[in-house]
Amino acid sequence: MHQRKSFWFPGNVDLTMSLYCGIACRRKSFWSYRLLSTYVTKSRYLFELKEDDDACKKAQQTGAFYLFHSLAPLLQKSEHQYQAPQHSLLELERLLAKFGQDTQRIEDSVLIGCSEQHEAWFALDLGLNSSSSINASLQKPEMETELKGSFMELRKALFQLNTKDASLLSTAQALLHWHDGHQFCSRSGQPTKKNMAGSKRVCPSNKIIYYPQMAPVVITLVSDGTRCLLARQSSFPKGMYSALAGFCDIGLS
Repeated sequence: MHQRKSFWFPGNVDLTMSLYCGIACRRKSFWSYRLLSTYVTKSRYLFELKEDDDACKKAQQTGAFYLFHSLAPLLQKSEHQYQAPQHSLLELERLLAKFGQDTQRIEDSVLIGCSEQHEAWFALDLGLNSSSSINASLQKPEMETELKGSFMELRKALFQLNTKDASLLSTAQALLHWHDGHQFCSRSGQPTKKNMAGSKRVCPSNKIIYYPQMAPVVITLVSDGTRCLLARQSSFPKGMYSALAGFCDIGLS
């Protein structure tokens, strides 16, 4: 009977490692391309919603809404973390009807993102008065009781939110704040009108288009190698500190 033997040479090891590395690189490339493809697809979809009011209104039918009151997001406590509840369009319409509000108020919402499955996400502030809305702000205590949550200052809850909610709510607050402060044209004094997605405002009298501002900011971590300098202000929650930061003035770089 013959005994079968296997022999390994350095070349076999190199070949095996080459095959392994090749498979690993292809897998990495596959996931990289998939992530890039998903990002591009989402960006194109969001761009479509920003430019097409009808498409954006259709997206609200299957989308989800995050609620705010005077720029404070609605949050619910879950163990040691906060969660930002989502509401469907139907739930929002029922809520507004219960408080005697017209569903036209939903048009004050702003688009803040979407999922990989193209579920659009919107934010609506029920505590701010809009120049285009005939409805006054809703009372905060009654809303909190009905929604089983609390409208909390975002900065105080930011570090107790998951990454997705923290990012979305920060974007939503900034965009809602911009719309609240730019309801009138700086040239004509006439009320401006937002598009359905809230990506811009237009003055009907002179057709001037206003876009949300982007303010350049510098954040610096001062360190001597083993220690760093942090700062805080009186409005910060207990235990919260920040690196030194400031906005750039015009012409600075």
